[in-house]
Amino acid sequence: MKTKYQSFIAINLGLISLGFFVYVLYIGAPIIIPFVIAILLSFIILSLSGFYKHMGVPSYFSLVCSLVTIGLFFYLVSQIINANIEQIILGAPGYEEKLSNIINTLTSKYNIDGTVLSSQIMDSLDLNYIFSQTAAIIANIVKNTGMILFFTIFILLESKSFFNKMRIIAGGDRGAFFKIFDQVQADVKSYFLIKTIVSLLVAFISFMIMYFFGLDFLIFWAFLIFLLNYIPNIGSIIAVFFPVIFSLIQFESLSLTFIFLVLMISAQVLIGNIIEPRLMGNKLNLSPLVILISLIFWGTIWGPTGMLLSVPIMVMINIVLAHIEVTRPIAILLSERGIVKFANMKELPTGKLSIRKMRKLLKRG
Repeated sequence: MKTKYQSFIAINLGLISLGFFVYVLYIGAPIIIPFVIAILLSFIILSLSGFYKHMGVPSYFSLVCSLVTIGLFFYLVSQIINANIEQIILGAPGYEEKLSNIINTLTSKYNIDGTVLSSQIMDSLDLNYIFSQTAAIIANIVKNTGMILFFTIFILLESKSFFNKMRIIAGGDRGAFFKIFDQVQADVKSYFLIKTIVSLLVAFISFMIMYFFGLDFLIFWAFLIFLLNYIPNIGSIIAVFFPVIFSLIQFESLSLTFIFLVLMISAQVLIGNIIEPRLMGNKLNLSPLVILISLIFWGTIWGPTGMLLSVPIMVMINIVLAHIEVTRPIAILLSERGIVKFANMKELPTGKLSIRKMRKLLKRG
C-alpha cells in the first residue's frame, strides 16, 4: 500500500514538474530561445573551428576565424533582410491584385462565378499579412543576433572550464565519462555540420533556379529555404510553397509556374532524398512520429522559431539519451528503426533482433 502511495505521489510530482518546466519554457522564451540558438551555434562554430584546423590554421586562431565567419554571415544576412523586407511588404498590394486577376481569368475560362470565389480566396490569403509575418520571424532572429552572439561567446569560453568541472564530477570514471562525452559532442557537431552544408547546397541550387527564371527577392527566398531546410519533411514543402506561389503571382503564367515548380521539387528531392541520407547516415535517427510531435510541441510554446529548433533539440536529446544506460530504452523508442549508437559500441545491426540478443547488445555498452 505504501509503495502504491509513493508511486502515486512520484507520478503526480513528475507531472507537476513537467508542467512547470513547460510553463517556464513558454514564459522565458525571449531569453531561452536565444540561449538555445547559442548552444546550437556553438556546435557549428566548434565544427567550423575543426575545419580550419584541418586546413592548417593554428588551433588558437581557428576559433577566432570561426567567430569572425559566423559574425560576417549574420551581418550579411541582416543586410539582405533589411533590404528586402520593406520592398516585399510595400509590393504586397500589387501582388494581391495580380493574384485576383489570375483567379478571375481562370474562373472566366471555365465558366465559374469568380466573384464569390475570388473574394473568399483573397480574404483567406492575405499576402500582406503572410509576407509581414514571414519577414517578422526572420527579422526577430536577426534582431536577437547580439544576444545570441553574446551567449555564444560565453558558452565557448566556459567550455574549457566545463571539462575541468566534469573531470572532478566523474571521479574514478573519468575515462568512460569522456569517451561518452566526446562521442556525444562528435555526433552532434557532425549532424549540424552536415545539415548546414546540405541546407546551403539546397539554397544555392534554388537560388540558381530562381535567378534563371528572374524571380523577385530571390536572395530572400534562398535564405528562407536555407532556414526551413533545418525542419525535416515539412520544411522542404514549405520552402518550395512560398517561391512557387510568388512565381505564379509575378509571372501570371500557369505553364511557367509549373516548370518552376518541377525544378524546385527536383532540387529538394535530389538533395533531400539522395545526397543528404548518404551524408547524414544515422545521425538524425528520429521516428517520423517523434518529429511531428516535437514540431507541434516546440511550435506551440515557441512559435515558428520553435519549429525551426525542434528537430535539432530532439537530435541532441536523443543522442545524449542513447549514451546513458538508464535512458537508452527511451532513445530506442525515439529512434527511427529502434537502432541506436552509443559509446564503446558500434551501431546496432539492422534486421530482426530477438529480445535476448537486444538485451545482450545493450548490456555490452
